[in-house]
Amino acid sequence: MAGGKLTPRQKMINMMYLVLTALLALNVSKEILNAFKTVNNSIMKSNSVVNDKNTATYKAFEDAVKDPQTAAKAAIWKPKADKVKTLASDLYGFLEATKLELKKRSDYKVENGVEEFKEDDIDAPTYMMIEQKKGTEVYNKMLEYKKQLLAVLNPADFADNPTLQATIKKDLAEFEKSLPISMDIPESHTGTQYSKDGKGWSESNFHMTPTIAALTILSKLQSDVKSAEAQMVDYYFGQIGQVKVVYDAFQAIASANTNYCMPGDPVEVYAGVGAFSEASKPTIVINGSPTALQDGMATFKTTAAGAGEHSVPVSISYTKPDGTIATLKKDIKYTVGTPSGAAVMMDKMNVIYIGVDNPLTVSSGAGAEKTSVSGTGGGLAINKGAAPGKFVARATTVGQATINVNVTGGKAFQFPVRIKRIPDPVPTLGGKLRGGNAQVGTIKAQSGVVAVLENFDFEARFNVQSYSMIYSSKGDVYRSETSGPLFNAQMQGFMGRAKPKDIIFLDDIKVVGPDGQSRKLGQIAFQII
Repeated sequence: MAGGKLTPRQKMINMMYLVLTALLALNVSKEILNAFKTVNNSIMKSNSVVNDKNTATYKAFEDAVKDPQTAAKAAIWKPKADKVKTLASDLYGFLEATKLELKKRSDYKVENGVEEFKEDDIDAPTYMMIEQKKGTEVYNKMLEYKKQLLAVLNPADFADNPTLQATIKKDLAEFEKSLPISMDIPESHTGTQYSKDGKGWSESNFHMTPTIAALTILSKLQSDVKSAEAQMVDYYFGQIGQVKVVYDAFQAIASANTNYCMPGDPVEVYAGVGAFSEASKPTIVINGSPTALQDGMATFKTTAAGAGEHSVPVSISYTKPDGTIATLKKDIKYTVGTPSGAAVMMDKMNVIYIGVDNPLTVSSGAGAEKTSVSGTGGGLAINKGAAPGKFVARATTVGQATINVNVTGGKAFQFPVRIKRIPDPVPTLGGKLRGGNAQVGTIKAQSGVVAVLENFDFEARFNVQSYSMIYSSKGDVYRSETSGPLFNAQMQGFMGRAKPKDIIFLDDIKVVGPDGQSRKLGQIAFQII
């Protein structure tokens, strides 16, 4: 039943049908119904992700039309994208209306904002989809949708450009094979011969099928609609071109307003990209924290503290005209002088970080044996280090605190400090991959999720507690959850059978750092190429 050249979707439908038929005489168990509900929810979540991505692409078309440098090409391709959007929206809405009608026939009601209907009702799908021929209507609309999508990309529209016309003919032939619209009728395991039309398709999928299973099949068709829409609009947007501005050269800039100062003096670090343009899309991290641009420059401000040389790490990443990413890393150094009286020098950062040892150097002019150091506020505790004048500070609470320096028989000094959490790490696969396009071999070589802490001077490790993986292949969606950083057996299976055009999506990534607090990181997604 699942052999030959059947697609994964067809195999799934065949298996569903086999299970349902075998359990009819016993009534469908609650576990089976819950399984279908889980699959349906996963498909609808995947549909939402693809829809958000499509919405962003349509917004990019709007921007391209307004930009003088891309307006000409956008005027050619945007109408085609708009036509695809209309076709997809109409069919998706029709399938949604069909699902609602099916639920209403299964005693649909809403109580306290929660939908309820007879999930195990096998009469409603059979009557509506087969006897009333709604299934045939769905079948015909899906096939017509594929024809209409292909018709939008008409080579005749480019007769004035033979080279482009030839390319489009070739691409069109590929779309005929790759668009995920397949209404094939699986072979019956009971020997029943289904007609190769809408009637046969309806009977093979909805005869004596519980409502929740029928809804899952319709949600799967909605996924096919959105995936096909995404393929087409991404192709059209790619024809506009990604590069808007060409530069002769780039120069990353990073500097401080001073390289020598006294405690209490302001220190500012400036970073940016020469000949700045939005096309370069710079991302700037100063002292471990992402810093927004203003008038083409990012500014980091701090207050000088602690005598001696200090260093502020700066990382600048930007997109070059050819689409590649360039990164410059530079340490901006400055020196803080020692005034008369006491001085507190933070040996690494200019703030106290929770969960790690923060080294301090304290000088009072009276000698280490006559100098005592304590902390006030923020759970700040200060202990003596291994050498005279060296101390280690640890804190527990974000906010303001004070380092108190007391000299025996002399004056007391107070130095305000800030207490911060260690910045969030970046989720990666294997410590390097951060999402986007990925080769099949590269993906299959990965074994788990690693949280990477960037541009941070302390030795601080974040351990991955848990995460979930969604694997999408030709519209079929699978989900798995695991504890710890390594892939579980099911996830390893997803990675092992990954192939071009598949999508791997990691979310609900939770980590714990040196402060013992659990954090939820962002999502990462990969398109296999």
